[in-house]
Amino acid sequence: MRTSPTRTASVSRIKAELQEKGLRIPPELAGELEADYNAPAVSTGRMVVCLASPAGELVPAFIVNGSRGAASPYHLVKTEAGFEVWRGDSKYADVTFLARPRFYDLETGGGTPMSKVAVIVGPGHLRSVVSQLCHYQQIGQPCKFCAVQYWWNAMSEKQPEQIAETVAAAVAEGAARHISLTTATLNTPDKGLSDLVKTARLIREKAAIPVMLEFEAVTDHDLLKSLLTEARDKGGVTTASVNIECWDETLRQEIMPAKGKIPISEYLANWHICSDIFGRNEVATTVVVGIGESDDSILRGIEKAAAVGVMTFLVPHSPAAGAAYADMTPPSANRMLTLYEKATAIHRKHGLDLGAVTAGCVRGGGFSAIKDVARFGA
Repeated sequence: MRTSPTRTASVSRIKAELQEKGLRIPPELAGELEADYNAPAVSTGRMVVCLASPAGELVPAFIVNGSRGAASPYHLVKTEAGFEVWRGDSKYADVTFLARPRFYDLETGGGTPMSKVAVIVGPGHLRSVVSQLCHYQQIGQPCKFCAVQYWWNAMSEKQPEQIAETVAAAVAEGAARHISLTTATLNTPDKGLSDLVKTARLIREKAAIPVMLEFEAVTDHDLLKSLLTEARDKGGVTTASVNIECWDETLRQEIMPAKGKIPISEYLANWHICSDIFGRNEVATTVVVGIGESDDSILRGIEKAAAVGVMTFLVPHSPAAGAAYADMTPPSANRMLTLYEKATAIHRKHGLDLGAVTAGCVRGGGFSAIKDVARFGA
């Protein structure tokens, strides 16, 4: 007989545990979740569950099951009161699935389902990957942790006009309060940034919503400054994230055969430009934990970024189908929680506040528990 002990784990630990182990979804619930809730990709092992925080807010946890999901000790149970996560025969946590937004069932003017264009990845957080066709994949040099081409059950390339229509519908419904726009790396001087800027401009014509742009370091600094100034002034862009992923110089080119050739000095230059344009607490970088690097290299990198006013959004590696590291063991929840605490201390020492970010993945928080640790502890 199942029992329901009192939950003692913190919201940060629950989130870290689910992101480490994945979450088994009973087949009889998968169809219901996709039809009635914000779970358009649950059948492909990607989902957002929400946890109740001590402040009474919903904390999103983005989960990628990959191949480990089938063996997860955690499984979803539906009760009369809602959804719960159980570990074996005991309840572990209450979880909430956001209701399916109405715009998922709409189409753009060209007849494209809006659910294939952008998705909700947390309360009020809309995300779209403008292009999922990475140049590095095409030349056989992908980042080994990356599966951008399988991000979710979506169109691999979206037109800026389609995204703008979808964002306008999501905003009108009240489902979106900020948006992340990102892209796979393109074989162009701007790496795909110009498509993000064009998309932001079209969005601004249809809806008032803060936008984050997420892109690879651009070596043409005059082009970078021009595009980001346009994005700020004409696209409603408030936030930028230039993602370094790995600081370890002995691993960068092994893990990222093409992207790893971009020197760290180039990221520092890009961050300075972004900071000049968007200001304090609006520039971030992502570091992926669990791809072979040491904790020391991660913490030294966070310190180096923080010293130039850049916040690090620590994300646990979630082995995803289609990536070279699809079967790599993810970092443990204990490791992640320790790193989150140390990273938070570094940010505070430099006067940086992840909670002050206006838009994007850092504000949404679903991919990492670093903000939750900063607010509620580990």
